[in-house]
Amino acid sequence: MQNSESTHNPRIPITQRYHSEYNFFEENPEHVPRLLACIREVLPELEFPVAVQAWVNIYRKGQGVMWHTHGGKNGYSYSANVFLGGETTPGIYYAVNPDDTFKVENEVGAMHVFPHSLNHMVPPSESMLKRYTLGITIHGFQAIDKSLIQGVALDRHHRETVILSGD
Repeated sequence: MQNSESTHNPRIPITQRYHSEYNFFEENPEHVPRLLACIREVLPELEFPVAVQAWVNIYRKGQGVMWHTHGGKNGYSYSANVFLGGETTPGIYYAVNPDDTFKVENEVGAMHVFPHSLNHMVPPSESMLKRYTLGITIHGFQAIDKSLIQGVALDRHHRETVILSGD
């Protein structure tokens, strides 16, 4: 990482600033079979190959993520969150619309899969303990376009996307 922790917005996990420089599944291929099993079980309509973007978030006291969605194609792109460990509170909040929000508690290893366009956020942590999560965006073959192909992990400078054949 090029910038020191003191030069970025302290409310945002430092890892988010560099999400395009790292892909969890490229660096940790031993976890790909679990992801593929989850995709086959939860998203059986997705056609392979799939494009996957994944990054690790490390939240410190006062850090969270504002309301946001992920890019993609409706019906073929999904997001996921895996709580890896650390402080379990606060959980992750989702909003179907401004009047319909709900919270999901963190549970180590649980993978929550949801449509890419669903608003979600994590409020700032009040704990001195760090919180570790894995953020994932999954794009079925039907959603793979030029911009996703440009992010494939073969490019040494822009390694945000890996293509998984499903084999």
